Amino acid sequence: MINFDSLTLRAFAEENESFLCGAVVRKIQQPTRRDIVLHLRNNGMNKKLYININPEFFHICFPCDKNYEKRGIKIPDTAPMFCMLLRKYIQNLRITDVVQPKGERILEFYFDYSDVLNDYSRLCLSVELMGKYSNIILYNKETGIIIGCAHNVGDDKSSVRELSGTLPYVYPVSRNKKDLNDENPQNFRRIFLSCEKEDEIFKKLSSEYSDVTVPIAKKVCKNSNFVADKVFENLLNEVNLKNINPCCDENFDSFSLTKTENSITFDTVNSMTDEYFTYNQLQKILKQKKAKIYSFLQNKLNKLEKQKEQFEEKNSLLPKAELYRQKADILMMNPNISSEKKVFLTNPYDNKTTEIELDENLSVIENANRYYRLYKKIKSAAEYASSQTKKINSETELIKLQIFYTDIANSVADIEDIMTELGISNHDGCGKKKKTYEKILQEFEIGGFKVFIGKNSVQNDYLLSKIAGSEDLWFHPQNCHGAHLILKKNNPSEKVSDDVLLECAKITKKFSQKSGEAKMPVIYTKRKYVKKANSKIAFVTYKNEKEIYC
Repeated sequence: MINFDSLTLRAFAEENESFLCGAVVRKIQQPTRRDIVLHLRNNGMNKKLYININPEFFHICFPCDKNYEKRGIKIPDTAPMFCMLLRKYIQNLRITDVVQPKGERILEFYFDYSDVLNDYSRLCLSVELMGKYSNIILYNKETGIIIGCAHNVGDDKSSVRELSGTLPYVYPVSRNKKDLNDENPQNFRRIFLSCEKEDEIFKKLSSEYSDVTVPIAKKVCKNSNFVADKVFENLLNEVNLKNINPCCDENFDSFSLTKTENSITFDTVNSMTDEYFTYNQLQKILKQKKAKIYSFLQNKLNKLEKQKEQFEEKNSLLPKAELYRQKADILMMNPNISSEKKVFLTNPYDNKTTEIELDENLSVIENANRYYRLYKKIKSAAEYASSQTKKINSETELIKLQIFYTDIANSVADIEDIMTELGISNHDGCGKKKKTYEKILQEFEIGGFKVFIGKNSVQNDYLLSKIAGSEDLWFHPQNCHGAHLILKKNNPSEKVSDDVLLECAKITKKFSQKSGEAKMPVIYTKRKYVKKANSKIAFVTYKNEKEIYC
């Protein structure tokens, strides 16, 4: 993953300057201690400015609605103190100016503020995007005194730069890097040629010149075949934001302001930033939540496994119980034998001699009854163990299904459905909103038909009970775990072509345990032939099904 650098910040600021300058702050929200959302209005448009100071994902952008949801942004019921402070000072104020100090990963928003006594002052909201030192600071530009910070920095955290209310605001310590535009080509060539190894060149250029990071230096040097003069020329174009063509690599591991090979291009720097960080934030959120689910399910599996071992031990006693019954039968066949401590009698079931221990204080018949009681006791325990083993196998299968659903979940909504169903705490202090599953369900359009995918038990139930009509088609991979797919007909009597059926089968295969196999059967039938097998277990029964191999 690549960091949000000063050059990208400058490109973003220049791209959105016309909207930011003069925009009114209509609303301020703080989802967590590490991000702020400013609702801005200007030029007849409303936009959400998302500021993230997480050390791993620090950036600023205008997220689109789809990505805003993907990031799992939730507004808490009670606003944090810093959010209340920002509302007091800058809500409903107009941004008068937006400034980026040269070469810094800092973006400053200026406001004209007047208090109850009509005393005017200029406030600055400084967004510092500097890795683990990222922060959002509101201070009075005229007095230089900090009003408040997203998080305070005391002398225990930094001996160089303390940040908290009432302290003077000072800029981070400057690294005194040179501006590449003021550099002499001959001096650049000398610095470039002084490095023996490639990695040394990248680090040297990054440490010498502002706006030049190691990834930028690496990209430009390789594209320039490590020719000093060409590197200098292309670096100048890079830092002066010439030939901007924002892009991300196919795996969203890095982004660039200029076109690179095998990359996904974007129309704006903002859309590139939004997509890149949305993807990486989502993957981190999914990884954390999935780890929580896997741990929960694994603990349940371990408990079930222990229970199963105990019940299997009782099941293993069935042969012993049968032997007790045979001994009882033999004794009943020989009621007149002498009551000794041990007797040897012929077993009519296998014609072999069987050793039978007797209680000398009891008669032969009483000893037979004792063996019958032992037989019944063990048999009852074994029958109970057998029924419990079946129940455990069913619960184990359900857990494996939930693990599969967790594997294929690719959105926060999918994961939260699973967590809710499993009863895993997902409390975030946010107001609960009723989910609109039409928006959450993954939807396709094939041959003029709407197709919906249910990727967990909650979504599957919603598909079957709310979305699907009796004549709509239900698809599922045969004999393995997989997502449920519903093909929604435009009218009940409408026929579905073989090509559409095959495409639906391919999508169903994609969301199955056997998605990597060359060929696998997918079944489909009308919704009216599908019924839930058990209210607790997320399985269904079906009939009149047909198969498609894909």
